[in-house]
Order: sequence, then C-alpha cells, then structure tokens
Amino acid sequence: MGYTFHHVHVRCEDVEAAVAYYEKMLNGEVTERVEVRGLPIVRMNIGGEKIFLSPKFGDMEVEPTSGNPRWGVYQLAFGVEDLDATLAEMEAKGAEIEDAKPNGLPIAFVKGPDNVQIELIEGTV
Repeated sequence: MGYTFHHVHVRCEDVEAAVAYYEKMLNGEVTERVEVRGLPIVRMNIGGEKIFLSPKFGDMEVEPTSGNPRWGVYQLAFGVEDLDATLAEMEAKGAEIEDAKPNGLPIAFVKGPDNVQIELIEGTV
C-alpha cells in the first residue's frame, strides 16, 4: 500500500490573521471553509500543497509558543525559484526576515504566524 502526502494542519491563535499572512506573503488561496466535528477549519492551497488552519477547540488548553524549537509543527518550508526576489517581495509586504542565506546557503527563514517558522529554499539544497 502506498502513501502520498495530503496536508499539514496548524492550530492557530488567530486563524484569520494566519489566513491573511499566508495569502499576503505566500500567495496562499483559501479553497474551502468547513466544520469537522464542530471544529472550524480553513483549507488553503500554497504552492500546490494543502495547509489546514484551525483555532483551539472548545476549552482545550493551548500553550503559547516561544518561537524556540519545540514538539509539534515548528516550520513550513517552501521551494522558490529566486530567493533574493522572493525575500525582497516578502520584505516589501512587511515580512520579518529572521535569517537570509546562513553560511551562504540558498535558504532563508521568515517569522510566520503563531511562531511557525517559514523556510524558503532555492533549488535543491
């Protein structure tokens, strides 16, 4: 039996702020808003991949994130054709670039919503 990747699901403190970020910074597109077992979910397409966003459910406790490495979703990585142009475009839109081309590598790190780090990768690093 084979498997294929389907989606990443991110729990968000502010779902609409996260949607706005992914639309603005990564040209994300909301494809659907659904409710599953009482949980509202925003389904998005970013670069041909699916990302689902939802708030905390009911009275569940959600620990705040520090941005430091942790268990759970830490980073979303996206391939880009031109890293410099992508960084310039995102910076012009207000993105917070954390690190560009560390050690000369064609990668960069951008602060995303809910302290989920966005990694941009040019080529096949």
